[in-house]
Amino acid sequence: MSRAVATLLSIVIGIGFVLLVLYAWPPIAAHNMIPARLAQAGLSGTAWYGALTLQDFAINLLLALPAAWLLRRLGRDRLRFHCALATLTFATAFTVAAGLPLFSAGGFIVAGWLLMLAALPAASWLLGLRGRGNRRNRSGNLPRPHAA
Repeated sequence: MSRAVATLLSIVIGIGFVLLVLYAWPPIAAHNMIPARLAQAGLSGTAWYGALTLQDFAINLLLALPAAWLLRRLGRDRLRFHCALATLTFATAFTVAAGLPLFSAGGFIVAGWLLMLAALPAASWLLGLRGRGNRRNRSGNLPRPHAA
């Protein structure tokens, strides 16, 4: 695949990730029971916002897995470039579609925004960890069977 086509595909992947996030988050937020459960458990203030920020990052990470898989299929030689381009496209398109985040509202808004941007590179990294185990001896320490 040529570099120009791969570059265009990484931009399309970033836009697709924006669409997925914009369409998936409203039902997730509407049916999410974790904020109410955390409040019932007595969490409030900074601890409550911190727990929700981590939960939101985990959800964004799961939503980013298909896009990360597609980016890895473009080739590992320029994965960092494609991932950065898709993340930049995601940030730009999300800002245009959802509006600028209100950074004056507090530090947790900034943290949530940065963790949303980090979801795609983190998902790409996590998918890269798959299969890095024992490559030479796949059977571990077990002896190999001998032919009779």
